[in-house]
Order: sequence, then C-alpha cells, then structure tokens
Amino acid sequence: MKKTTRTRFVAALIAVSVLTIGSVSAQASAPRATAPSKEKILWAQYFGEKSRTPVDQRFWTYDLGWGYGWGNNEKQYYTNKRENISTNGKGQLVISAIKLDENNDEHMSYRCFLYQDCLYSSAKVVTRGKLGFQYGSISARIQTTDGVGMWPAFWMLGVPRPSCDGWPSCGEIDIMETRGSDPFTSVASLHGPGYSGGSALSSYYSAGNDPLSAGYHVYRVDWLPNSIKFYVDGRLIGAQRKSTIAPKDWVYNAEFYLILNLATGGNFDGGALDETIERKEIKVDWIQYKTLNGFGKLTRKR
Repeated sequence: MKKTTRTRFVAALIAVSVLTIGSVSAQASAPRATAPSKEKILWAQYFGEKSRTPVDQRFWTYDLGWGYGWGNNEKQYYTNKRENISTNGKGQLVISAIKLDENNDEHMSYRCFLYQDCLYSSAKVVTRGKLGFQYGSISARIQTTDGVGMWPAFWMLGVPRPSCDGWPSCGEIDIMETRGSDPFTSVASLHGPGYSGGSALSSYYSAGNDPLSAGYHVYRVDWLPNSIKFYVDGRLIGAQRKSTIAPKDWVYNAEFYLILNLATGGNFDGGALDETIERKEIKVDWIQYKTLNGFGKLTRKR
C-alpha cells in the first residue's frame, strides 16, 4: 500500500472511531426514558386562588360551633370566617386559631363543649356529603404549628353504613396529628372497635433536630383492601393489616371522608393549653388522591 493511501486509510479509521466513541458517549449521558406511572390522580387541591378565598364548597363543608369537641375538652369554636380559614394568595390554604377577645361581644358568645368558655376561634372542614374515598394513596403537604395545646390534624372518618354506626365502629384513619407541646413528632393512627382513643394503633415519626413546624412535610396513607401504611416524606413509619389486628374488627374496607382542622386544648396534648398564644396557623400546600396498584374510588355526592 502506498504511503499516501495508508495515511488516508488511518485518518479515515480515526475519524470513524471518534464518531463511534462520540455516539456511545452521547447515549451514555442521555437520561433514560422512564415508564409512565399507571396510577391516576383522582382528585387534588392546590389552593392557587387569590388571597382570602374560601375552600371550594363543591368539595368541602364546614363543621361549625362548639359541638365538635367530641368530649375531648377542646377549647375552640369552629367558624367559616376567612380569618380562620382561607387561601393566602401564595398557594396555600391557611387554618388559623385566634385567641378570642373578651371585649368582643361576638367572641364572648362562643361556647364550648359542656358550656365551658371557648378560648380560640378556629376552623374544621370535611368532605362529608361531598366526596367519599375508598382505597388509594392520599397525601398532603402541610406545615404544622407548635405551641402547647395546638392540635392540627389531617384525618378521615368512616361513612356510617349498615355494619356500623358512628365512632369508633365505622373507623378513623389519622394520617397526621401533632401535639403542640412536641412539634418534633407526628402521629398516625387507626381507631376502631376495641382499639380507639388512648388504645389506638399508633405510629410515630420523629423529625430529629428541626421541628415539623419549621417547614413543609408530606404526610401520606397508602390504603388497600386489608392493609394500611403510613408515610412521612416518603419514609414508611407504620403499617397495619387485617391479620395483625385480628380478632378485633378491621373496619377500613369501606368509604371514608377527609377532614382538616386545627383544634386547641383537648386530651391529645394532655389537656394543656398555653393561653398566652394569640394566634397559630397551619398551612396546607396541596392535597392529592390517586390510585394505588389500581385501587382507588372517588365518590362524588349529589
């Protein structure tokens, strides 16, 4: 082979090698396509409305007054007022507990359970009679609050049905509760017949050095027939199955509705309440309900 021909051949071989290496390198650095999720979002709330917008009454209704303390010695009066519950114009729903003013005649007309004086106004909203949920994955991104006696919760109650009548026989699923006296810990629980109140089946999440009230966290329940798992920020914190609570009744293979509220006082925090607190609030960034392993049913009420 002549020198010029050999030189041209080597140059061509080098060029082909460079192109090949470049092609392999480009393929290696390109992100791999991920399979699309088979799960579907069935319902969500993102609270992007302008400031002081009430909750969407297609989905939520208000529990009002003092009759919703459930005998827990709570000290709040639930209202539908915008200062107690509305959007903040920054993408969050805000629920505020506000110290009542003894010089305000309207405030002083608020009465609590067993006719004890209320100390705070606050808010509680439910999807009862609007939306029902059965199975699936339910999550919310929430910034809780601190302060002794503050009791925020994101939870569910079973819809009354022929096999049960009220609490606890219809079941309760607490996706998130926190005690204001311990802002580093959240609690997720199941309440049912024979394991309710102080005997609930509870799991705990510890935030470590930073209180949960310092930022947002995602609280989630993954709910399937005969099993329930609780998560905080994607970390599994507890699970129960029908078989693990037997011979007690598993009452969660049925329709439930959602609840958001901020209570004050009450037995959950040992009955303590720091009455010097003027105002505390929780912020809900979003709520999402989607299918899980193909399970998940959203019922819209008329």
